[in-house]
Amino acid sequence: MGRSVTVHLADYLALLVRTEQELSGGFHALWRAHPREPDLCGVCERLAAQCRAHAERLEPYQRRYRGPQQGERQMEHRMEPWVPDPVILDATRTELQRAGPEGVGLVTSARPRLTPAGAAGNGGNGGGLVLLRELHRLYLLATECDLSWSVVALVARGLKDDDLLDLAGRCAPETAVQLLWLRTRMRRAAPQALVVASW
Repeated sequence: MGRSVTVHLADYLALLVRTEQELSGGFHALWRAHPREPDLCGVCERLAAQCRAHAERLEPYQRRYRGPQQGERQMEHRMEPWVPDPVILDATRTELQRAGPEGVGLVTSARPRLTPAGAAGNGGNGGGLVLLRELHRLYLLATECDLSWSVVALVARGLKDDDLLDLAGRCAPETAVQLLWLRTRMRRAAPQALVVASW
């Protein structure tokens, strides 16, 4: 097995580690940012822990395939904390301001209270749209993880690395469940955020 092959695999594993870390931070930030959505807390906390565990279990394989000379340089990398997409927040700012006092929170960097879209006849406070877009972003990250685990499994099979193949076989189904939950939660959030708010 050539040195360039193992380094490329290590780089790919590093990408998956970073994506899992970002997804973990995203799940954690989601439920903290939307405390009035009671179903988010327990589920997002559990999914964040899953992603964090995926990243931690991958790191020994990343070091194995990178080798000792490159290990220190790789450890210098630090993930930036996950934050909601500022473009998405800007897109909802007008709606939040239009909603009155309840919608000012996001503009002043605090989350607005979440009430059902269309409540009190004011067309909602924009929180539903922010939630939907954040779920959308997490879905894209989870999809990247899902595809990456499939690639890792194929490569591990080709390298006859049974341990890495077993890890992919355990983590990929958990990622599939994350995707299912995110898709289901988006379907629940979309009508309130996009249809009711426009009435």
